[in-house]
Amino acid sequence: MIFANKHQFLNSVDFFNANFVNINEPLRISVNDQRFSLKRQKRGSAVIFENDKWPNGRIPYVISSTYTLYQRAIIARAIAAYTARTCIRFTPRQLYDRDYIIISKTDGCFADFAHVGGGPQQVSLADECLNYATVIHELMHVIGFIHEHQRANTDFEKLTSVKLSYYGERYDYFSIMHYESTEGSRNGKNTVEARIQAITPLMGKSSDFSSSDINRINRAYKC
Repeated sequence: MIFANKHQFLNSVDFFNANFVNINEPLRISVNDQRFSLKRQKRGSAVIFENDKWPNGRIPYVISSTYTLYQRAIIARAIAAYTARTCIRFTPRQLYDRDYIIISKTDGCFADFAHVGGGPQQVSLADECLNYATVIHELMHVIGFIHEHQRANTDFEKLTSVKLSYYGERYDYFSIMHYESTEGSRNGKNTVEARIQAITPLMGKSSDFSSSDINRINRAYKC
């Protein structure tokens, strides 16, 4: 099924080609890659209420026809990873699905945060930031997770993170949701630092889910 001749779905060829995707590249993300709707802002940034979650972990999607075969394979590889390791299911949108995501090259890399409700939500995956790790990252925003370094239990007084619980998991420097230490810096200096300095240059270098990421997703959605 194709919507308005511009949106399509991934197919078996895409998922076959996904086996040949490079999954070792680190994140290619930009500041402010998560968007909060006015409705979401009123509820806060943590996915606590059931309305914030996608019902039964099912997320209907359509994908722009502008992606190349390799780019489609990258997206397919990320979706397959969610299927294999969580109970989240990205499924082709059906006509009865009012709430769904549109994956397209809108403007850089960003995703509408969590399940807003009331119609389609945007996931922009442009050429310059399209790799496996980045797709994993943006789709985790869709599911309902903020950046690791923006958690409510993070101490920014000295730009240093503390280790507190989040869905039963401690602060994770190696989460796929963690930025690099210099992200957003205008002078090249660190904007976020680890208490253990040797860890600081390693932050934001992940190329896949951490075990903590998987645990949080599965606990949030009661997998």
